Amino acid sequence: MLGAMSVCTTTPEIITAIKDILLGAAAATTAIVAVVGLKNWSRELRGKTEFEVARNLMKATYRVRDKLQYSRAPFVAAGEFPSDYPCPQAATAEQKAQALNYVYRNRWEPVREALQELETHVLEAEALWGGDIRAKTDELRQYARELQVAMESIVDDKAQRGEDFKTDKDFGKKMKSTAHASRGDETNELNMKIKQAVNAIEDQVRPPSASQLTRRCTGRQFRYAPLPAGYAERYTH
Repeated sequence: MLGAMSVCTTTPEIITAIKDILLGAAAATTAIVAVVGLKNWSRELRGKTEFEVARNLMKATYRVRDKLQYSRAPFVAAGEFPSDYPCPQAATAEQKAQALNYVYRNRWEPVREALQELETHVLEAEALWGGDIRAKTDELRQYARELQVAMESIVDDKAQRGEDFKTDKDFGKKMKSTAHASRGDETNELNMKIKQAVNAIEDQVRPPSASQLTRRCTGRQFRYAPLPAGYAERYTH
């Protein structure tokens, strides 16, 4: 009888203890779910951010490429010259130089604007992926600078009545091929440099393909091969 009374008195205590355990487990489960949800949200947000940065960077890169191609068009239309420019036969060396400078300045302006836009997106990309992406875009910027130097050299040569390029014909030929080239000319040195620079930026930010995500087992963890440069983290589970 005493044993039965003992059981009766301890049953509520047991029920209370079980309730406390269940409540504690529920709280722990809620906390775990919250942490996991926050991590998943953080990864998703970072993925969206990287995608947007990569997309904007490539759009800006392609814009620089296109503006460079436009500025190097071999044919200079009559409408590109100043309205008060006389016919070439009647123009003095100074007038020819000023007119050509006018043409090049107008052609360069869209390139300058495109480079400024690119710089904005490079800063965002560099904040995510480090200095490697800066090095790649600096190459494209350097090739734009080569174009600008070539334009300035041609204007200077015009002002000197062609004497500069007569003195150094190889230099004159190089400046002309740098300043002007058709879009599809794969023999043109600057065309190839620009193409390679754009490809390098693409490789830096392009998402990995299925073949690149080569799965390999290391103990109880499954790791994937490193992503292309620009995506520093590994996918691990």
